[in-house]
Amino acid sequence: METGKSQSGMSLNVCNLGCSRYDTVLFSDLNFSVSSGQLVQIKGENGSGKTTLLKTLCGFFEPDEGKVLWHGTNIRRAREDYYGELNYIGHHNGIKSGLTCLENLKVSTAYANRLNTNDFETVLDKYGLGGYEDTFAYSLSAGQKRRLSLTSLTIRNARLWVLDEPFTSLDEHGRDNLKIIFHDHLHSGGMILMTSHDVIHWETITPDLIRL
Repeated sequence: METGKSQSGMSLNVCNLGCSRYDTVLFSDLNFSVSSGQLVQIKGENGSGKTTLLKTLCGFFEPDEGKVLWHGTNIRRAREDYYGELNYIGHHNGIKSGLTCLENLKVSTAYANRLNTNDFETVLDKYGLGGYEDTFAYSLSAGQKRRLSLTSLTIRNARLWVLDEPFTSLDEHGRDNLKIIFHDHLHSGGMILMTSHDVIHWETITPDLIRL
């Protein structure tokens, strides 16, 4: 599936990957690849191993078998290059409740290897949080907290987005806005690997699908 301009050499390859937890095999002999302009969506029941797979692809968990390659090199040997191009957002929003929205964006820049922008007010407006610059994160709704977490997609300059249930708590407008952000990222040569329980009407994006 191709939705944007190709960038030579940009690829994540999963080779014969296997992982088990507590004597239960979550997945085995898993093979797939993600290239520039591609979105891969992982679907499966609760407990099927979706989050474990994402964390393994990010290098947070060691697989029982197989390997993950970034541009043909094992991510264990390409850590600096790989993590410089990786933006992971998990189930938890990873925001600081005691900080304002603006302060959270400033913290996000501290974790970024490279920045797309430090125009924080424009970023907040893009994610439907315009006017909330001085609002403390603990007072936001669940959907607003999720949108605040997702601002890192625009703040950080990373080609590979690995996202665990990114549409959680978003209303229809928030979902539509995020799909536009996805489309723009893919069109510029980025890659997205994500899980979602939701039925998503992609319109202009046709994701590859992996079922666990």
